[in-house]
Amino acid sequence: MNQHTFTTPPPPTVWPSVGFTNPDAGIAFLEGLGFVVTAQYRDEDGTIQHAEARWPDGGGVMFGSRGKPGDWRALGPSGCYVACADKVRVESALAGVRGLEGVEVLAEPELTSYGSFQFNVRDADANLWSVGTYLGE
Repeated sequence: MNQHTFTTPPPPTVWPSVGFTNPDAGIAFLEGLGFVVTAQYRDEDGTIQHAEARWPDGGGVMFGSRGKPGDWRALGPSGCYVACADKVRVESALAGVRGLEGVEVLAEPELTSYGSFQFNVRDADANLWSVGTYLGE
């Protein structure tokens, strides 16, 4: 088994992508979870063509405005799993989005059968989010 030590999180290699009908509410949701928005490319009307948000423990998500003509994100909601370094970050992420308009907590934080302490929420655009301590194999 290889052991790696990182002083900073490695850059993401997989980018789940979501669309938001209200991109400013989407940014508030991502920042509430603990993401850091690192890029935003908006049209003059405020439409986000492309944006990125990084997760402090590694990884990230791309997003944009849903509903512009030809937008694949209009086909339906997306889902993401966000891995956290510890239970404190999981609880902090839930506290950051609890009570935001349109956010529905589907499952409170609990320990799963595979050892992840996690919760599940649906954002205002029906995207599904699981946030937990499972870091993968």
